[in-house]
Amino acid sequence: MSGLNDTMFARPPVFVRRSDLSELWRIAATARKSATEAHLFLEEFDRLSVAPETSDGGFVRLDSLVVYRDLRTKRQRCVRVVRPGSENPEENEVSLLSPIGSALVGLATGAIFRWSGLDGQLRAIKVLEVTQADPS
Repeated sequence: MSGLNDTMFARPPVFVRRSDLSELWRIAATARKSATEAHLFLEEFDRLSVAPETSDGGFVRLDSLVVYRDLRTKRQRCVRVVRPGSENPEENEVSLLSPIGSALVGLATGAIFRWSGLDGQLRAIKVLEVTQADPS
């Protein structure tokens, strides 16, 4: 074994504001019925912890603008996480149900998230900055 252990791949906490929970619940319910590629989102949805409404928004929510680094390729990217069906790759918008959107949702600035992609390759990203679309 190469010295890798479960704690190296432990997933960081993921957060949601109570006011966002009902919309994410609807998306999860729809995804459970139809979106086979949404398994990562469903795993993360089940791990969400409710954050206080007064939190400063330092974690990824729907419509958040997120700067992250792919730790495998060292590529830095800025995306907006949007509702399924609203994504526009030309505008750097990614669906919440996409692998990267699912990996980002609920993560706080500085968090590192690791997962195995559908292609079997290990992926890892680090959230560098989160900006909310609105102050609410």
